[in-house]
Amino acid sequence: MTLRIQSLRVPAAALALVVLSAFAVGAATDAAADEARVTIHRVTIPAAHFVPVEDTDSYENDGDKLSPTTGSASFAAPIPYSYDGTDHIFITRVELLAYDNDAVGQVCLDVFRAEPANATESAMGWACTDDSMTDPQSLLSIPHTRRVNAGQRAYLWVYLGSPNVSLYGVRVTYTTNP
Repeated sequence: MTLRIQSLRVPAAALALVVLSAFAVGAATDAAADEARVTIHRVTIPAAHFVPVEDTDSYENDGDKLSPTTGSASFAAPIPYSYDGTDHIFITRVELLAYDNDAVGQVCLDVFRAEPANATESAMGWACTDDSMTDPQSLLSIPHTRRVNAGQRAYLWVYLGSPNVSLYGVRVTYTTNP
């Protein structure tokens, strides 16, 4: 068997087109790979993790349910997302899990993005319950995806308007991608 080498003459313009096409396919593959590396995370912050904002607030926290004992009360909790320094974090959904059977009092949730280095914060979304026998109520509070950067922390602020309402927790969904 004889090995025969054949030469192929390709015009320079055609060769350039083939090379550019290969780069374009590689770029599309890289973009698809980035999309494939998006990871969805879901974390539930239970009532036990919320701390009172005011020392004077009277409340009962059984661990699974948080309620004011008289009047109203406000509580805060950080969103415990995992961040390794290279990921981009996007909060995509926040659900308030609460009980509200009071025509006047509500459970309201605010989501904030804080920048400790600048001593600033910005609101990311909010939701309030309506008086309903539905137990638990599940309300979405962030209508659009919100990005949290490396120097920022996101936290939850819950207002309980009467002793007849309760907070069970907050469920946060976020994505990470490099």
